[in-house]
Amino acid sequence: MARMLSRAIWVKGEIMGFRNVAVKPLGKMPPFRKIAMGTWARPGDPQIYGTLEIDLTQANAWLARQPPEAPKVTVTHMIARAIGLALARYPELNGFVRFRKIYLRQSVDLAILAAVKHDSGREDLSSVKLEGVDKMSVGQIAQALADRLEYLRQKRDTALQKTAKMLSVLPGFLVRFLLWFTAFVSYTLNIRFPGIPKDSFGACILTNVGMFGLDLAFAPLVPYSRAPIVLLVGEAKKRPVVVEDRVEVREMVRLNATIDHRFCDGALLAKMVKVIREVFADPDTHFGPSA
Repeated sequence: MARMLSRAIWVKGEIMGFRNVAVKPLGKMPPFRKIAMGTWARPGDPQIYGTLEIDLTQANAWLARQPPEAPKVTVTHMIARAIGLALARYPELNGFVRFRKIYLRQSVDLAILAAVKHDSGREDLSSVKLEGVDKMSVGQIAQALADRLEYLRQKRDTALQKTAKMLSVLPGFLVRFLLWFTAFVSYTLNIRFPGIPKDSFGACILTNVGMFGLDLAFAPLVPYSRAPIVLLVGEAKKRPVVVEDRVEVREMVRLNATIDHRFCDGALLAKMVKVIREVFADPDTHFGPSA
């Protein structure tokens, strides 16, 4: 009905000479175009994508100096630290969209997605939220993540188990509605939803796909998380890099970002990139002690 009405208005406007754009019909439309028109509606996706290549030379040197008893640190932990510092330095990065307005969080939190391997051999993808990550060293981030994953592996999170069990028996359309309703209450209305962890994801979701041999991949935004930034860490590889007009082979890692363009623009992203580069150029200053 809406399409018919808009077309009638458009035709009348054409006849009366109130055209906004001078156009003419394409003519016979190719079959693929017809299929495409029937498959997708007008673009309404705010996602933008970008990749940042990070030089790991200084980070690897820092890692080699850590004592054997220190927590095992990976690139994911390092990037989590860098993101935490970026969110703290530029608070306008630390928020979400609510009622078509931007609201800023008062705590610097992010979520790391990781696989939890159970004794049965089954693996589940779980989310670990780190609160106040800007105040944590890389070693503390590594230890907190390891402790939380072990906690989940032993199935000691009863609230999570109950939620997972409930979702597993619901039909798909009800799961979709329940996730939407939970997000609406938790974020749009900003009311704590019973049985759901408080602000489960924070301002950013971070995960590593390098273990699967991927160095370039993008994840979709998760609507019910209200996290406007999703980051995928690729596989660290040696690549040719130009350093002071010389070509050198250095270990690099790609950080692949999906951003909600309603929340963040290029100028704001540039600030985040600046902090990440600063952190990896001087890990002794920014990573802190491992233990």
